[in-house]
Amino acid sequence: MFSYSKFEHDYKLSEFKYEEPISKDFRVIVNGEEIPVYTCRISRIPFNRPFPGYQRPIDQTEEASFVNIVSDEEIKIEVIINGEYEKVMIRPYAKNIAFEDNGGKVSFILKDEAQLVFATDDLHNPLYIFNSKPIECENPDSVAYYFGPGVHMPGKIVLKSNESVYLHKDALVFGAVYAKDAENIRVYGNGLFDDAWEGRFFIHCYEGFPCGNIKFYDCKNVSVEGVLFRNSSIWCVNLFHCFDSVLDNIKVFGQWRYNNDGVDIVNSKNITVKNSFIHSFDDAITIKGIDRYAETDNENILSENCVLWCDWGKTLEIGLETQCRRYRNIVFRNCDIIRAGNTVLDIQNGDCAEVSDIIFENINVEYNLCDKRPRIQQSEEQEYDAYDSIHVPALIKFGNPRFREAYANDTWKVPEKGAELDLTGVEEAGIKNIVVNNINIYYDERIPLKNIANEMPYYDIRENEKDGDRYAGIFIRSVVDGVRFRDISVSNITVNGERATKDDFIIDVSDTDNFTFDGEEL
Repeated sequence: MFSYSKFEHDYKLSEFKYEEPISKDFRVIVNGEEIPVYTCRISRIPFNRPFPGYQRPIDQTEEASFVNIVSDEEIKIEVIINGEYEKVMIRPYAKNIAFEDNGGKVSFILKDEAQLVFATDDLHNPLYIFNSKPIECENPDSVAYYFGPGVHMPGKIVLKSNESVYLHKDALVFGAVYAKDAENIRVYGNGLFDDAWEGRFFIHCYEGFPCGNIKFYDCKNVSVEGVLFRNSSIWCVNLFHCFDSVLDNIKVFGQWRYNNDGVDIVNSKNITVKNSFIHSFDDAITIKGIDRYAETDNENILSENCVLWCDWGKTLEIGLETQCRRYRNIVFRNCDIIRAGNTVLDIQNGDCAEVSDIIFENINVEYNLCDKRPRIQQSEEQEYDAYDSIHVPALIKFGNPRFREAYANDTWKVPEKGAELDLTGVEEAGIKNIVVNNINIYYDERIPLKNIANEMPYYDIRENEKDGDRYAGIFIRSVVDGVRFRDISVSNITVNGERATKDDFIIDVSDTDNFTFDGEEL
């Protein structure tokens, strides 16, 4: 059985129905039946700025397309491309999707669930293809918020303990989900949440309003499954001080606003993010610690089997806020990265925590000729000026830039350090016992290949940009007097299928004791 999302407004009290825009770039046929191709907005350029009191201008964005297929059988997909092109790409490359291109009609087979990006020539104006198994609601009367077929506008939905939200595949919901001090809550289905209704009125992303797509505080036993999330006003999916929770097969896309992190996990324990697609403007998956919850460490967190696209920030990240005693037992595994923003694998230990026992393994990362240098917008008049650049993100960047020194200014007004933690036995601002293993790099052959990278500025949070350029590679540096890092191993990096050596990278690990590359201590 296969079906697809059809977002149709049937509001009886108005002559003016809402019509979800249809793509002008692509048509899609599944098993011989043409299905609707909808649109969303994504970032056009990697141009970010501190929150200035309003949201990002539309002229920094562009249109993308998407289809939401629900299927439990093998399906044949045909994509009809409107316009000329030279090259077809179905990403992630590691999925090895074989296709036939018959001059404007591209066809391929999907045998199982998939989260793909279909693009021509570069990654501008892509087509997201989501194919998921159906998620049924057996008893709608048992669901606190049941959204059937149609367009719904509930605004902020506040969940209490033992309540759930269900979205039918044909449900387009202009709303957000919020909970505090709740347990046993569930958000599930094959439908779409859109946060376009919500504005942003505060600088910080920590507060309960705006909400973003989802924001949970102090919750236990949270399950979010299958749902699509689009157009968040701020951080997209948020778990603040949550426990024993799972995000499974969610799709975060159409995210273009300032600070649009994909998934933020804050002072939480026993969290899993799996089988999900996350395209964020800012950081894709990030684990943070803030003053309010500083007494709770970040522990036992797993991110696996995800497809990630980061436009500007960090892709798999710890920090920058790390206000707690410890981060430990955190694993990023089996992920495909279509675009990596500024950095692929990142630790920014910006507060007092000891970060230890972290694993990055089996990561596929794609380096694209069309990627441009990230820029910070400093004024209304400033325009993006790096259209002619080729940007290759740093592969590994571990450090402890000082969060409060960077943001304690008139714009952000970061408070002085909050909870006075007992740091006995903790290596404050330290990083240790980190394993990076099995990293597969795919690069466009047209990218200059000296050290597998083009020149890029080394971004330092204290000074915005360092003078001069460095090559992308492996940077592990401490800026805190007396703090050195230790026991960090990197092994088995391949580039287009060939094993790389330490000589293929610029490696700066002078602040680390016992750093090894393929078992060799440097």
